[in-house]
Amino acid sequence: MAEFQFELEWYRGKKLPGHAQKVHGLAGTVGPFGDVTVEFEWRKPGLKGGHRQYEVRLFGEQMPDVVYRTVGPPRPCLKNARFDVGGERVRLDFNAKALRNSSRALRMTCQGRPYVYAVARFERAATLSRPGVEITMTRGKSSRGKESASFGTATGDVDALDLALAIVFEHIETRELTASDRVSGLIGKVLDPRPEESSH
Repeated sequence: MAEFQFELEWYRGKKLPGHAQKVHGLAGTVGPFGDVTVEFEWRKPGLKGGHRQYEVRLFGEQMPDVVYRTVGPPRPCLKNARFDVGGERVRLDFNAKALRNSSRALRMTCQGRPYVYAVARFERAATLSRPGVEITMTRGKSSRGKESASFGTATGDVDALDLALAIVFEHIETRELTASDRVSGLIGKVLDPRPEESSH
């Protein structure tokens, strides 16, 4: 398939049928794959306390069923995540100790395919790739000039699974995949060391 581009607009506070509260998300037409919608919803912690529970779902007539669940503030993240694609549990792996974005990239295998998801430019751009396929997502102002949007460029023999994976991560906190997160963590340890890390 030749290269194609698409745009997904962000929406906030939309009340949808079947939802107890307003939801946020992304929506737009993804080339020949038709309309795609991402819904993000959070649930209050139970009576025993704890953090909010987040759920991100992706919908589209030609898209696989994608559900991403996680717990903890301030938004869906990579920790404590449960990622299901087409009924398959997908494991997420990345090197939190690496000092380069490329080395911290997220790696996962879905339906027998190996994927790499790398973040650049302080989360304003990311690329999902597998052999022969690359999808780059960037964020900016909507072409209609009203709201924010996510812009995608797909190259190679791209299919619905590739697109679903790239799009759903637009709604996931991926700061842990950037070298800046590692550096800020190291600086934090120097400025405010734990008791066992203090020198005597």
